[in-house]
Amino acid sequence: MKTTKNELWDADAKLFASMKEGSLTSNEANFFKNMQYKQEYEVTALNDLLVSEYENDDEIYLIRMNYDEYVIGHGIGTNGAEEVHVMNLSEALAVNFKTEGFLDRDITLWQWLREKDYKIVNYGRNYDLIENGKRS
Repeated sequence: MKTTKNELWDADAKLFASMKEGSLTSNEANFFKNMQYKQEYEVTALNDLLVSEYENDDEIYLIRMNYDEYVIGHGIGTNGAEEVHVMNLSEALAVNFKTEGFLDRDITLWQWLREKDYKIVNYGRNYDLIENGKRS
């Protein structure tokens, strides 16, 4: 079976190209490499939970939908009351947590991920690929 490559948004294509040389750490380079692959080849109808609100003190979560849409949210048990839906990774990384009321700090998702050195990102939770709690 031939896998069709999803066409990236122009903003994301430029972002991925710039981060091949512009990553500050190896974890950041790994993040952009993984996200480019996921957006090009790994569709998700059941969602891809990249950052769980249960795994960081700020209760931030990041979910990838389809190929390249994202939901950024805040809070445990908020049932989506504190969420932002964007159409690509570039827009997701620009979401400001203070503006959205997620945190009291003026910080974007990208700055927050860099602060955490991407250690809170889990690349293995695309629920389309998980069966009985394990990647199939």
